[in-house]
Amino acid sequence: MTAYIVTSLDTYVGHGASAATQIETAVGELPAEIISDASALLAGKGGLSYRDGLLIQLAWGLVGPEGYDHTQRGEGARTVGQALGKANAARHIPKINDAYENIGKNFANLARGNVDEFDRLLKWMNSADRQQRELLFKFSAATISLTSRPVLPMPTLRPVELTFGRVISLLDELLLTPSGGAHEQFAAAAFLGALIDQFGFGGVGALNVRTKNINASDASSGTAGDVQVMRGNMFEEIFEVSANDWHQKLDQAIQAARKAGLPRAHVLAQAADTTDLVSALAGQTVDVSVIGVSSFLRTVTAILRPPAREDALRRLYDYIDNLQPNVNLTNGFVELLRRHAFTTE
Repeated sequence: MTAYIVTSLDTYVGHGASAATQIETAVGELPAEIISDASALLAGKGGLSYRDGLLIQLAWGLVGPEGYDHTQRGEGARTVGQALGKANAARHIPKINDAYENIGKNFANLARGNVDEFDRLLKWMNSADRQQRELLFKFSAATISLTSRPVLPMPTLRPVELTFGRVISLLDELLLTPSGGAHEQFAAAAFLGALIDQFGFGGVGALNVRTKNINASDASSGTAGDVQVMRGNMFEEIFEVSANDWHQKLDQAIQAARKAGLPRAHVLAQAADTTDLVSALAGQTVDVSVIGVSSFLRTVTAILRPPAREDALRRLYDYIDNLQPNVNLTNGFVELLRRHAFTTE
């Protein structure tokens, strides 16, 4: 089931002309009210769960048991929904983790009056012939494919090339590229996470590094700081990260430490002159360290072995790709890896 859906998506992802042709064909051959209802769901009415649910229910009738009732959730539907969520994420399509968690978690019947367009289409599927259902399935897959962001995939790296000097050269160039602080925050999180895993401190129930969306405040994201080292749900270390002067992050670091219940915090920022740090912290009970982002990354990179440096760069790609909206930053990072001859391409 999942393979059938994903193969169909891959027919159109990155092939806009083919997707447009398929959409035009379906619009010309299917009833206008069917196209209208499907378009509403595919545009997000009711949430992405109904978009994915439409695609899966259509697929179930095409490759599932004969006489399938489209108004009913198929056996194993949640597994398919979760797999589709992962497939969408891999193709840079806006995704929901599990469509059926929202539309069919506790009920087998999916036509329950929550979204009229969805209910009408499910009932229509039971009376439509196979050719019509195939047309609507392809229309849906093609339409969804057009929401894929044009993001370059993470290339395969060559660990033998990841020497200290070459990695630092890449990071220096990365930090010189304006990103609104994204490069600084995500590089710190990625390399710190790789360091923890290299020494076997990471994993479930052990230490893990978390960072937030670059556009989210600490409060809205539910985090204490830009980068956190966690042991389960317990805070171990807090980092505030900036591309600017460290003074602008000092108060945030103090507040982050207090929120996390920690006696100290760290600021990674421009830190050429820290002579007034003692006076700036006068009267404070929080111990704040201030380190230049570049110096921090140099130190961590020196400790990392080549496989862990590869891990760090992969984490960095994932953060840039998933935690900020600018496609150019993601593609720029891939081009930077290529320019420094780190890839097998």
